[in-house]
Order: sequence, then C-alpha cells, then structure tokens
Amino acid sequence: MAKPFKVPRNRQEMMDWINSIPLYRDEHDKDPSFKSREEIREMQNANLVKQMERLAKQSPFYREKFKEWGIDPASIRTVDDLEKVPPTSKADYMKDRGESFRLEIDPSRIMEYIIYEITYTTGTTTGLPSRFYNTTYDMFMQSWVFHIGCKICYLEPDDFVMNIFPYHFIPHIGYYKTVHFASAIGMSMCWGYTGAPLPGFPRTIHRSMQKAIDDIERKKVNALSGIGSYIRRLIIAAEEQGRDFSRINKIQALGEAVPKGMRDDMRRRLQNMGAGEVYISNAFGFTECQTAFQECCELGGAHTGTPDLFFIEAVDESGKRKPDGEPGLLCITHLDRRGTSLLRYLVGDIVAVTNEQCPFCGRNDTRIVTTVGSTYGTRTSELMKVKGTLINPEIMRDAVANTPGVVEYQFVITKERPDDPYSMDVLILKVGADEGVDRAALEGELKEKVKRAVELTPKVEFVPFSEIFNPGQTLKAVRVVDQRPKG
Repeated sequence: MAKPFKVPRNRQEMMDWINSIPLYRDEHDKDPSFKSREEIREMQNANLVKQMERLAKQSPFYREKFKEWGIDPASIRTVDDLEKVPPTSKADYMKDRGESFRLEIDPSRIMEYIIYEITYTTGTTTGLPSRFYNTTYDMFMQSWVFHIGCKICYLEPDDFVMNIFPYHFIPHIGYYKTVHFASAIGMSMCWGYTGAPLPGFPRTIHRSMQKAIDDIERKKVNALSGIGSYIRRLIIAAEEQGRDFSRINKIQALGEAVPKGMRDDMRRRLQNMGAGEVYISNAFGFTECQTAFQECCELGGAHTGTPDLFFIEAVDESGKRKPDGEPGLLCITHLDRRGTSLLRYLVGDIVAVTNEQCPFCGRNDTRIVTTVGSTYGTRTSELMKVKGTLINPEIMRDAVANTPGVVEYQFVITKERPDDPYSMDVLILKVGADEGVDRAALEGELKEKVKRAVELTPKVEFVPFSEIFNPGQTLKAVRVVDQRPKG
C-alpha cells in the first residue's frame, strides 16, 4: 500500500520528497533536467549533430528534402542552426502514413533494427491512421524518459496505479505508455480495461466503469491514469455511490485539457470520499514524442524532462522561432531516435514555451506554459469563425470548465435555420449540471463568461450528462461540435 502523500509546496519540500525515495535520490546527479542551461545546450547540440548524420544517411524523407532545400545536414551543428530548416507538416507525414520517416537501420545493429512497438498518430486522406515506429533502442530510452517523468509528477515505486485508458482497436500512447511508465519505476498496476465493445467480440472483453470503481475501492488503488473527462465521470459516479476512495492521492488526467476548475472539482469530490491531499497532473502528451510532458506543480508548466532527447520550439508559419513565452506553433525535433524520426515537425498545437528556470522546482529543461486560462495548448485545426469572428474555442472552454456546478458541457455551432446555410450562426452551450444547482443563476453566469471570453452570447440548454459524453461509447468528451453546412 502506498504511504501517505503530502503534495510539495516549494522547492525544498520537493527535494525532501526526492531524497526520501532511494530510486530518485541515487540517480539525481544523472537527471538532465537539473543540469545547468549551458550543460543542457551542450548535450542538445552534441546529440543533434549525430541525429542529423542519421537523417542524412537513413531517412528517406529528409534525405530528399535536404537536396530540395539545398541544405547540407552537416551545417546544422547547434539547435540555433535549426532555424535554417523549413518545418515539416502533418500533411508531409500523412502522405505515406509515416513510412518515409522511419530510419533505415543496419540489421547488424540489433537494438536499432528491431521494431519493438508501433503506435498510431493522425489519420490520412484515405482514412487510415499513420504509424509511429519505436525500435528497441527507442523503447529502452523511453524507460528513462518515463523514469524522469514519474519523478517530476511525484509518482513513486510504492504507488498502485489503475490504467483506465480505453483498450482501443487503434494502439494509442495513453493505454500503452501507462504500462511503460509504471514499469519504469516498478509501480504496481491494474487495468480498468474500459472502452466501447467491438463488433464480433464478446462484451466481457471490455469492462464497465462500474467494475473499475469496484476494483479501485477493493484493490486499494491510490493513483489513476486515464483521459481527464472519463476520470472525472468515474469520480462523480463513485461519489454518488458513497464509495471509499480515501487512498486516491495522485491522478494522471491526460488526453485533453483539464483546467483548474475541473481539477478542483475532482479533488473536492475525492475528499468527500475520504481522500486527503490529491495531486492532479494534466501532462501535455502527443504521439510524436511518445510521452507526456509532466507538471512539477499544477499549472506550473509541462516539463520536457529529458531535454537531451527533444528540442521544443514555438514558431510562426515560416518556422521563425518565437521569443520565450510568446505563443506559436509547437515544433519538435528528435535529438536521439532510431525508429520514426522527426525534424522541426509541426505537431498542430499553438503553445508557448520557455527555457527559463522553473521557479517552483529549479529544473532548467524547456517547459510548455499556459497561454489561455489554465490549459497548455490549442489545436490549430480548432480555430474557427462564428458570426464572422475568428475565435479560439479553448478560451470559451476554459471559461465554462472553471465554473462551479458544471459537470459536462458542449458547444454546438449551428445555423438559425438549418435548411438555410446563409442564415445567422447560433452558438449553443449544452450543460450537464450538478443536482441542486440554481440553473437560472448558472445560466446567467455562463452567458456572461462566454460573452466576456469570445464576445458571443450562447444559448444555454440543460441536458442529461449522457447526451454530451457517454463514456461507454466514446474515448473522450467532444467539447465543440460544428454542425454548420460545409462548403
């Protein structure tokens, strides 16, 4: 059973926690995130030179691109030289489902040749997902990435975590990387094995949310890892049943933005079930880095953790790097990979990054920091025009998610007359509210908050939770639905 956990409030308490765990204390001098900024830059530059050599010799995609761009790969010696390289887009990756981004490796290098794992990223014009390859070398390196990540977010060997990511027909990093990060530090783990049933398979393959609740209580689980909205619905159901969740003290709420209000709501409900202090991490994860960048304190920034393996930038559309703290397109470069390898790849998010020392923990790695309210990134594909105004949906999502009394919500953009594509846009806010809440007062508060956020006043409709998000049918809640005619 996990020992009682007190969330560190400052750097000294964090270091006391690290020193209380032999696994972390004994390797602390090897932790790259605590190296000086100068040492980190030296490691990044040294690894980049070697990675550029690999790309020039072994990457079908970049080998051709270097010729097209007129760039000598050997001239890229430092991470500052990367600005000479045009960004790579998702469209480039999707053309052949990522196959040309996989390095060609000499079979004699067995750890670099064996494909240990394949996960999948964005779809293609054919509707098929794109592959992302990890060699044995990459997987062993990821064990170190997960080790550092667990240390950042206070997971420890004595924790007992339940993996409640859905067991999906497409292998995704949430489900499988939870297995790997637990293994990396020797945590005990059990599986919720949740997810929608698949045609042709017996229902017993997947287990229900109710079974997960039963197991959390019975097995004395103290940590949860899953999609944020699913975890919250599970906690709400458990609270309604009066369950004993007193051992829960750590949550990895991933896969989507989990604003401060949502975290506070989950924490309050857990404490109603007997829990003490609860640390809720909304790490920033994406397939292209095969990990999630963790928070050392809630909303304190998403740490890369291993800056010698990833170089993160915020750039404009031409690839020019933005100053620290200024929003731009998230651009990643792998510095030490053997399977799928990316160079200045645009992930598809708008973020802000900083290389300044973290004021809470003192780490010197790159962090992704909040740009809108209490979330880390906005998908570029989500920017939309409503009533002629370009809006960032993350702003209105953040406003609603941080409103007490809101359990589920969904924005629907439609037309005043569905049969008339030229009629006025209408913004509808569907809300699943707490029992006993003053709905009239909540409606007024939500209208005012959304109007202040995006200068649009929504029509508020109160609906059952399941109309917005049914955990047995979908992976995560869809917060914005555009029902306007296309074209």
